[in-house]
Amino acid sequence: MLPASLSRLTDIPGPFATAAIDASRVDPASSGDVQVRWEDEARRLLELGAPQAVVDAMSAAATAQTGLGGERTRVVVASGDRVVLDLVVPGRPVRPEALYGPVPQLMPVVRALSGAVTYAVARVDRAGADLEVRTPTGTEAETEEVEGGHDVLHKTAAGGWSQRRYQARAQDSWDQNAGEVADRLASIVRQDKPQVVLVAGDESAIASLRRQVAPEVEERLVVLDSGGRAAGTSEEAEQEAVDQALEQHVGHRRAALLDRFREQLGRQQEAVEGVGPVVEALRRGQVEELLLHDDPSSTLRLWVGEEPLQVGLTEQDARAAGATRPQETRADAALVWALLGSKAGMTLLPDGEQELLEGIGAVLRWSDQATQHLGAPSMPGHGQGPGMPDNIE
Repeated sequence: MLPASLSRLTDIPGPFATAAIDASRVDPASSGDVQVRWEDEARRLLELGAPQAVVDAMSAAATAQTGLGGERTRVVVASGDRVVLDLVVPGRPVRPEALYGPVPQLMPVVRALSGAVTYAVARVDRAGADLEVRTPTGTEAETEEVEGGHDVLHKTAAGGWSQRRYQARAQDSWDQNAGEVADRLASIVRQDKPQVVLVAGDESAIASLRRQVAPEVEERLVVLDSGGRAAGTSEEAEQEAVDQALEQHVGHRRAALLDRFREQLGRQQEAVEGVGPVVEALRRGQVEELLLHDDPSSTLRLWVGEEPLQVGLTEQDARAAGATRPQETRADAALVWALLGSKAGMTLLPDGEQELLEGIGAVLRWSDQATQHLGAPSMPGHGQGPGMPDNIE
């Protein structure tokens, strides 16, 4: 799904000014680079027709310190003379972007967060756990320490009846401490809705935890082979294990989505491909998940109206959907805007993973006799679609 924080923008009237700039700060000696990059995009916005007051309103946000090191992209959107979005996402932008028009250009956000998920990490031992929730942008949404109230934590090596009693008490302490962690994880899943719950640490504590977690936690739970609470634990090895687990999760999810797409497309039911059928399905609110071979160099354009679902290949299409003053804009910006308006998602496909007609397809929420299942050709001069170069410039 697209970030929920973007959906509120559909309630704000346009036009919108958008700048996606490289906010990376990897070298203290290059701290002034962000200012230079912003000045380039500010000039571009003015050339595109953005009022000076709008560009001035964006300036402070675009050049502010992110407080984050490494490679970053900053996306700033303004409507009127106020900033309505200031978002920093991981990685450098594919290219700097500036757009002034009827919809914001949010594709840089989608691109940066493609494959990212909200996830929880539980580093457990016999006394409790350190819990952490991370958002798709890589920031910590929540951190906390859970310490169980039961402190008989080690089994004795002594013999006799007392040994068995002490061992039983120790096991009971582990189980009760793990139960408190399990309860907290269930609350985190309900509140923060992480797609994955990663667990690392003491094997006995993990086994006790798994016996007690709620079903909604168990179905998300992945045990890491590195990491934990113990002193001397390698942070690098743990992060590598986290990255691998998340990559596998995203890969499995994408594979399941593609299997569903192929099956429904073959049946000509709840899937379509090609620019024409996908845009028609978007206009009708049918799309559940849009599939796209992302090509930032594409120059395909679509027509949009005052509402997100008033989208079409032609001005007449947008008017037929209810638009009173249709305008042309970049296709990728229009697609993301329509997806936000219908609370649908977007999956970007790596090269070679699935060939789509004109580089675009969609899994649908529903289908009827009016659904276009055969790939309709693009409008003359529009080339191959948003997923592949069309070389019209």
